[in-house]
Amino acid sequence: VDANNDPIPWFTYPAIEYLNQLDLSEKSMLEWGAGNSSLFFAKRIKELYSIEHNLEWFEMVKNFKIPNHAIFYAESDYTSKPSELGLKVDVVLIDGIEREGCSKATLELLNKGGMIILDNSDRHPDVAAYFRENGFIEVDFHGFGPINDYTWTTSIFLDRAINLQPLTIQPTIPIGGGF
Repeated sequence: VDANNDPIPWFTYPAIEYLNQLDLSEKSMLEWGAGNSSLFFAKRIKELYSIEHNLEWFEMVKNFKIPNHAIFYAESDYTSKPSELGLKVDVVLIDGIEREGCSKATLELLNKGGMIILDNSDRHPDVAAYFRENGFIEVDFHGFGPINDYTWTTSIFLDRAINLQPLTIQPTIPIGGGF
């Protein structure tokens, strides 16, 4: 949780700060892997769809009863489940299993002008390369984050037609910063 006791995703802190400044209120989102990210994004996004492979985790997140959230359990059809549901979204988060398969499925699911979030991208350079090869702009956020005592990378990939608006005047003073 953050200083206000609100849930935050298990991304690097710099990525969380960047995402916190964006107005995503009219965007739809798909996430592979549910949890704190579901609670975080549900407050910021219009529609949220989650695909979860772990039945125990699925049941726990389902019990959060998030109003604008639909969660689906997928075991053998994990990467293909969003296509089976006919989803087209503005934001895709890849933070679960089968990241390479999810990355291949993402391009069919993402609307023009969309954004992809890949957590632990330092462990998945092949997935990052795939998005770059397909014309996305990569922005890497290195650093510490919640729950871990080591640094890692959360990367955001932007379609070249993206049109994001800030929530407020930019830049803001970062958490722990100031003058």
